[in-house]
Amino acid sequence: MKYMLITGASSGIGFETLIQCFKKNIYPIALVRNIKSFNKNLTNANLRNNQYATIRCDLEDINSVENIVKEVKKITKKLDHLVLNAGFIETSAALMTPKLNIEKHLNINFISQILIAQSIAKSFFIKQKAGTIVAVSSSAAIDANEARMAYAASKSALSTAIRVLSKELGRIQIRANVVAPGLTDTKLMRNSTEPDQINKFINELSLKKLGKANEIANLIHFLSSEDSSFITGQIISIDGGIR
Repeated sequence: MKYMLITGASSGIGFETLIQCFKKNIYPIALVRNIKSFNKNLTNANLRNNQYATIRCDLEDINSVENIVKEVKKITKKLDHLVLNAGFIETSAALMTPKLNIEKHLNINFISQILIAQSIAKSFFIKQKAGTIVAVSSSAAIDANEARMAYAASKSALSTAIRVLSKELGRIQIRANVVAPGLTDTKLMRNSTEPDQINKFINELSLKKLGKANEIANLIHFLSSEDSSFITGQIISIDGGIR
């Protein structure tokens, strides 16, 4: 059995990625901030009987982040896949975005994710000479959408860092890729985007619809699988045709 660690697994894209693990004989390890909320979502989806593990982690707490490898090793001695999905967004005009807001975006969306990637690669993937990393960025990191300066900057930093990792780790057969979703129908998106903005955005898309979390999860699992064994260092847009 293969093992996959998923950050931000309690809802949205991360939760759908976890659900697909059950169908693919992959043992998911869910990294979540609120275990009670995560378990409730599993119960509502009638998934509590599946095999999985949870690790509580606050991505704004450096001690919590640094403790992840220790917690993973209590569950498994090997790890095959890492999915960096956790994300935070709070919109505001660029000139009105305070320092604390910028720092929070960077800490959750970039710094904590890269620290996790570093520690997992050193503790598991390098020793195994195998492993995959898939990071969930955003179309905002490419298109620089209004009112998303801090979010877009943090996701752009994540995308670039993962591409650097792909070049350094590729020689030992560790692959690292980025998916860049457009507007995806999740609670996070609905809470950060006004309905009129959503409709305007849909009308500008080639496919004229929002993405679904399971569609993003499909791409994440493809990039984690042997079906994509010659793909690394890529930022793959999955956005319904923005450009």
